[in-house]
Amino acid sequence: HPEVLQDHPGDCPLCGMALEPMGIPTDEPNPELIDFTRRFWVSAVLAFPLVILTMGPLFGFNTGGWLGERYTILLELILATPVVLWAAIPFFKRGWSSILNRSPNMWTLIMLGVGAAYGYSIVAALAPELFPISFQETDGSVPVYFEAAAVIIALVFLGQVLELRARERT
Repeated sequence: HPEVLQDHPGDCPLCGMALEPMGIPTDEPNPELIDFTRRFWVSAVLAFPLVILTMGPLFGFNTGGWLGERYTILLELILATPVVLWAAIPFFKRGWSSILNRSPNMWTLIMLGVGAAYGYSIVAALAPELFPISFQETDGSVPVYFEAAAVIIALVFLGQVLELRARERT
């Protein structure tokens, strides 16, 4: 939003995107690019085994059979938690800011989608008996969506890193 002017670095109060500095470009490293690159790699490294655990059976890998369904779900919880509760913090801040400013945007959608997938999965992993029988598998577990939350975050970070690199070269 070009109408937003600020005398210090920060996020746009309307959309949550990082404000672009005015004036002459510098050779200083972009702190947002450095931070997002680190968060991307952590997200990607943790999301990869999540995809293997959840999608392995589609390719003939009996991932649930190695550990048992209950321990597989708990491992998914362990792998997804740092992605959602640490790496995704900038997205949640931007999403919340968009709600407060009554300006819903991509960050709002990411915050709501990832938050819903992760929140639902937490309850499903730790208290599957709260769900109706129709939701439960034969072993009493309830399907979880930890991999969706982590993969969405990793892919959004990939897009943000690519965008920030491209903007830095212009």
